[in-house]
Amino acid sequence: MKIALTYDPDNDRVYREFETTKVIKVYDTDDGEIINSELVGTMAEKAEDIISLIMLLDADCVLCGDIKKETRELLDDEGILYYSGFDDPADEAVESFINGYVVFGPDE
Repeated sequence: MKIALTYDPDNDRVYREFETTKVIKVYDTDDGEIINSELVGTMAEKAEDIISLIMLLDADCVLCGDIKKETRELLDDEGILYYSGFDDPADEAVESFINGYVVFGPDE
């Protein structure tokens, strides 16, 4: 499974606001383990740019912090699964997700 995550390089955590994320961390996982990861700059001006990048990366889903209703609708329109409410160190969020330990928080 390939997982995209909104990433905050300043503190190695899930970036809180999907719409303004500047870095996506992409994880390749297999059998409940992280195989590798890489950082990809978004150069995004708007949420649509980030969504296009996630599609280009061929990610199976995206993990993020907060996400606006309009962005959720855009992701739904593109058939991209998203899981929001994360506020964890990036690798821990992915490990929790792939092992089924996920608690979702509120969105805007």
